[in-house]
Amino acid sequence: MSKGRYTLAVVAAAAMLALVIGGPAQAASHSVSMVDFSFSPGTLTIGVGDSVTWTNNTSSDTPHTSTSDTGAWDSGTVNAGQSFTRTFSTAGTFPYHCSFHQAQGMVGTIVVQAGATEPGSTSSPLPNTGSSPLTGPFVIFGLLFLIAGAFVLYRLRTTRRA
Repeated sequence: MSKGRYTLAVVAAAAMLALVIGGPAQAASHSVSMVDFSFSPGTLTIGVGDSVTWTNNTSSDTPHTSTSDTGAWDSGTVNAGQSFTRTFSTAGTFPYHCSFHQAQGMVGTIVVQAGATEPGSTSSPLPNTGSSPLTGPFVIFGLLFLIAGAFVLYRLRTTRRA
């Protein structure tokens, strides 16, 4: 294989590998600690599809709950050392409380943003760029078209020299 063909093959393989490895961001997991009659952090900002795990980290045998103010979820009793996980599939602001200790101020908020955010970020989501599920296949088709065109030009060039 000539040096030019080898270089072209390596570039094409690298481009395809980048497309396969890259892709949409995966959902993230976040943690909230239940301790000393409070949730820590009290407010957590996440993305749609992310999950939150509440863990009772109290040093005593005090049970807690994670209960949505709107009735969207209720963990039931979470004893010391136990946890409860919920995945958020829609954007919005979700206030919640501990059913046992709401009067003591054990309340929290989960803010679910539609765009990608960094864990713990309070910034606004990224704007919609207009991409769709068809964007990936069109990018791959375009790259294949460019690679095929480069190969055709290379072949035309080498046949003219001969």
